[in-house]
Amino acid sequence: MAVFRVCRRFVVESGHMLSKHPAACRFPHGHTRTIEVVVAADSLDANDMVIEFKALKLALEPEIERYDHAMAVNSDDPFLASLGAYPEHAVVVVPGQDPTTEVLAKRLYDFAAEVLASGFEGRDASGVPYRIPAGRVRLERVRVWETPSSWAEVEG
Repeated sequence: MAVFRVCRRFVVESGHMLSKHPAACRFPHGHTRTIEVVVAADSLDANDMVIEFKALKLALEPEIERYDHAMAVNSDDPFLASLGAYPEHAVVVVPGQDPTTEVLAKRLYDFAAEVLASGFEGRDASGVPYRIPAGRVRLERVRVWETPSSWAEVEG
């Protein structure tokens, strides 16, 4: 039996602070992160696709964009209070965990899995409708590149 896979890639400029890290990574620093979302289906849809790439983008982009030009920080980080002057949208607080690349990959995996399981309906900027039927495709993995040579991945 054939399995069809597609991947949608997103790029965000993302900062984080790793409070549990013993060296400089505990202080604010940033990365150009590439996020890859791989979905699969056993058959193609009526348009001969696994999924319309634009539908996947519209469904996932609001969550992924939360990390763009934002600082991710552990809710228990003693430096969190010092970020109080930042606008609310510029800080992503991760409850009880350092926002490592592994943790970010898991958070994005969980979000994407929920969207794909429950379905999505939306429109692009020009009003064209896009739909992902509930359960039509399955999430295989989310890979988050921290640097051009380092990534973390969560697979279902």
